[in-house]
Amino acid sequence: MFDTKAEQWAPQFILNDKNGYAVAKAIEAALQVFNNTVEQGLKCITDVKSMPEWRLDELAWEYNLLYDESADIETKRQWIDEALLFYALSGTAAGIEKYLKAAFNTAMVEEWFAYGGDPFHFRVTVSGQWSAESNAWAYETIERIKNVRSLLDSITFNSQTSYASVDVLTAITDIEIVETSQTAGGI
Repeated sequence: MFDTKAEQWAPQFILNDKNGYAVAKAIEAALQVFNNTVEQGLKCITDVKSMPEWRLDELAWEYNLLYDESADIETKRQWIDEALLFYALSGTAAGIEKYLKAAFNTAMVEEWFAYGGDPFHFRVTVSGQWSAESNAWAYETIERIKNVRSLLDSITFNSQTSYASVDVLTAITDIEIVETSQTAGGI
């Protein structure tokens, strides 16, 4: 920031006078307080790694990011820190994967030619904890990130949800949930 040492900015004749020197030192102290305040303010709005959570939420709104305010703070930091990269990848399979990986354990996009689907279709597989909120968030995220011409065929959740829940949830949400827990055979 600004060099606050009086010897750097005050003329020598003022520093030679005892009253001038006292005024210069008082200005130096005020400039140091000003510098510290500006530095803290800039850090609050630019340093994502130490930024408070309320500022992360504000930046997400300012950047018009896809953002889940209920996500943990480290996920929020990653989204804000990589905002430009997310914009650059928007409309691509890599963009969908990158964004979903921040919220789920894994995310994989298969394009139509890889699984024999219709042209410009794709499907997504994610793993992690499934919930109605995560399902809605995943659909909204994919809809906003995907290429406009592309169509989502399905989302497959590799979840630890029980079979009883799978039957009900599948009927309600029209998604496929793949059971991966050890207790799957017991129901």
